[in-house]
Amino acid sequence: MSTTENLCLVTAQPEFSEAALAELQTLDPSLSMEEEIAPGILLCRAEDVARFITIVSKSRPVFARHIAPVQTIVPLQNNENDLGTVALATVQLPGFAQLERGVHFAVQTRLTQTDKSRGERAYSGGQINKALAEALAEETAAIEDVKKPQVIVSLLATMDRGYLGISTAEENLSAWPGGARHYAQTDEQISRAEFKLLEAIEVFGVILPTEGKALDLGAAPGGWTRLLLDAGLEVVAVDPAKLDPRLAGRRGLTHYRGYAEDYLEEAVQRHQHYDLIVNDMRMDAREAARLISKAAACLDPEEGLMISVFKLPHATLAIDPFVNLKEALNILKRSYAVVQAHQLFHNRQEVTVVAAQPLPQARTPQYSGRPSQMRNQPAHRGPQGRPEHTRGPQQRPFQSRGPRQEGKERPRGPQTRPYPSRGTQQRRPYQSGSPRPERHE
Repeated sequence: MSTTENLCLVTAQPEFSEAALAELQTLDPSLSMEEEIAPGILLCRAEDVARFITIVSKSRPVFARHIAPVQTIVPLQNNENDLGTVALATVQLPGFAQLERGVHFAVQTRLTQTDKSRGERAYSGGQINKALAEALAEETAAIEDVKKPQVIVSLLATMDRGYLGISTAEENLSAWPGGARHYAQTDEQISRAEFKLLEAIEVFGVILPTEGKALDLGAAPGGWTRLLLDAGLEVVAVDPAKLDPRLAGRRGLTHYRGYAEDYLEEAVQRHQHYDLIVNDMRMDAREAARLISKAAACLDPEEGLMISVFKLPHATLAIDPFVNLKEALNILKRSYAVVQAHQLFHNRQEVTVVAAQPLPQARTPQYSGRPSQMRNQPAHRGPQGRPEHTRGPQQRPFQSRGPRQEGKERPRGPQTRPYPSRGTQQRRPYQSGSPRPERHE
């Protein structure tokens, strides 16, 4: 067993790894990368990893999905003896004392760097999780809880090494192994994009209203529209393309067969208001931000919420996509008091943004001009630059509103979950600085 000091694993989408590292270095300049163990998995060192992890867990970075301390590195032989090696190393970790009677915990194993020339894996991650969790529960009287763990035993196993550590789910940024949130498919699913909305609701701690009106910009084929209808909302789906036939006749659905900028111009002029506005249009992030800023005039000023996906160009020697993101977020902050962004597991070359509390000038019923680039047009390329940590001011969590008094408010219920999920689950309130058109694909 090799003792380590001040090491940790940082996980991000592979193309965003450099951005994740740069963003974390703004929080702790002592952070450096020791090795890229696998695409999107970085072994890093800091002067004080415990302090670094605490700072990051409170900051909620945009690009880093998961962080786990590396408190020891054990040799692996890819045989049945590895489980005993890992178990013995676990009880010797400095964080082992957190596994007390009644504490809910989970074991999370990730296998990487599989070398076929050395034969097949002698075990699966699930087998390690089950055997180690049973041993730890018997030894400590802690309670295994894969859905809502308080403490997580993390193991990243290559063919010859195991990187092991114990931390809280909050410190890991995500209660999911590597921040990889998975959902089970259902027969009702219309598009893969549904997973993006489900993950955004969970990661940002959003509680959807069970009554009210929602606006879905660039709705076709209708995945997000379906989820919002299932939650009990009336939905205006805006897209010139057809919606999935399964949505035909759905109560509460209105399909506007046109473009988002045309609909918004009419909506602002008519003083229409929505409780929720969502957007997953294929357009440059800055143009999407301008469109969503215009939509602020139609958003409920107190409890209204906007969820949007911002598309980014691929990075090249001449193009830095994070300049686009920085500019898009700055545009959005001129219209909303709360803006927070995160690169979700189900995002591809994109970032999901949540905004709320439209500023007074944004609620003025005026609409001038329209975005110059709409969906299916090439993304505008920006100059080189560095990613910027983006967090809005401290705000209250997004909660559902209680019943209105004397008919003044509509009752709101808890978030509905139309998809069954697999693995662990953790809900965090959406607040800055805490715990965290195209058709839909």
